[in-house]
Amino acid sequence: MSHLRAVPSGPTPPSRSGSATSVRVEAPGKVNLFLSCGARGADGYHPLTTVFQAVRLIETVTARRQAVAARGRVTLTIEGGPPGLPVDERNLAVRAALLLARTTGVREGVDLLLRKRVPVAGGMAGGSADAAAALVACNELWELGLGAEQLQAIGRSLGADVPACLAGGIALGTGRGDHMSVLREGDEEGHHHWVMLLSREGLSTPEVFREFDRLDAAGAPALAEPTPEEVAALCGEPEEMGHCLVNDLQAPALRLRPELAETIGAAKDAGALAVTLSGSGPTVAALAPDAEHAQALAATLSDAPTVARAIPTHGPAYGARIESTEAI
Repeated sequence: MSHLRAVPSGPTPPSRSGSATSVRVEAPGKVNLFLSCGARGADGYHPLTTVFQAVRLIETVTARRQAVAARGRVTLTIEGGPPGLPVDERNLAVRAALLLARTTGVREGVDLLLRKRVPVAGGMAGGSADAAAALVACNELWELGLGAEQLQAIGRSLGADVPACLAGGIALGTGRGDHMSVLREGDEEGHHHWVMLLSREGLSTPEVFREFDRLDAAGAPALAEPTPEEVAALCGEPEEMGHCLVNDLQAPALRLRPELAETIGAAKDAGALAVTLSGSGPTVAALAPDAEHAQALAATLSDAPTVARAIPTHGPAYGARIESTEAI
């Protein structure tokens, strides 16, 4: 467990009578349906146009009010996920709580409990989901009253995928991929069914971008945006969506990890409607026509030699939202 001070020491604010003592928030992982990448700019960042879909692989953050003696510290406990995950400022949930406190002048601390379900380092924005959930939970716990646009602005400074995890649904991202316009709201039912094929080895996002810069950026066409027809297809029926999946980072990722091509081929051979790399990888997303087909696809691909796990899921899911609160 890490103990990090949220703000400079000073008088401890009085407790708020009747306020929440615990807030539990869920936030989704994501898959990129469309990802166009431009050449790196002078600021070191790549311009991106992307369409995200939030999927029902959920991270949960519970924010608990501290005793007065804790004096403004942020602590983190993690359940699930691989061993050795950081619990200090290297963790996006901690950074989110610290940034929110500093931005708003809050002197209270918070104890965070993170339950991980999104695969780590898989291109599915698990860390960004943690940050999104922490922002929403602390905003409620500290009674800040910040709206969606304000949380999005704070989220952008934490990472390009954080706004997508806050928004949920299907969203168009521009700029660095972090300015969101929701195209379709999330729901519980799940209109698109996926099997997420986890790799046996991680893949560094900066490494994929460096490989893109090395071979792809110079010859790449101008940064593309999905046409209105493509947007409609990406929000429509699975068969229509399957024809419009785009990922400019797939080629460099496959050069770095050629075995991912075997995973993609296995998914196509098993009957997936379409297959794409999720973000910078290495997770491969296989689109299925319905939930039953997704379960069958997962069972078949679990035995593929290049697949560590096959996880069925669906989207578009809700963005970060409060699931429960406990009051004094």
